[in-house]
Amino acid sequence: MKQSLVELVSLILQHLEDTPDAPTSEPGMRSWLKKQGYNKGEIDQALKLVSKRLRPRQSLPRRPGTIRHLSDWESNKISPEAREALARLDLYELIEPYERELLLDRATQMEGELQIDDLDYLLNWLLYTTRDVESQQTIYSVFEGTDDTTTIH
Repeated sequence: MKQSLVELVSLILQHLEDTPDAPTSEPGMRSWLKKQGYNKGEIDQALKLVSKRLRPRQSLPRRPGTIRHLSDWESNKISPEAREALARLDLYELIEPYERELLLDRATQMEGELQIDDLDYLLNWLLYTTRDVESQQTIYSVFEGTDDTTTIH
């Protein structure tokens, strides 16, 4: 990679780091870089490398990757293995908040303690029917605790 391209990418990344709250779109970044004296070819190459870091102008606030804490009653109702699997799904943001609440609602309505097999049944019944095969496999891999979440088996 050319030294000038490395410097330009570093400049862009530094600008993004210095202004984390400012919306930075590609057109806005192009305009800023032109004012800095860079030509179109250099800008195109650099933006291609950092395009995933640019934020759209009208982006929604990103939700944090936090895990919902279970109430004492929910925690006692769900087995440790099932809680761990649910926490993994929540941590990787593979289930939406309303889906998690639906799962917890159904889990608390079941008799006895919710085991890992019961949670697997609820996932099959509530989530898998609305997801494509790749999403289903990713959820299943994370649910099982396997490291390989990028391939379809």
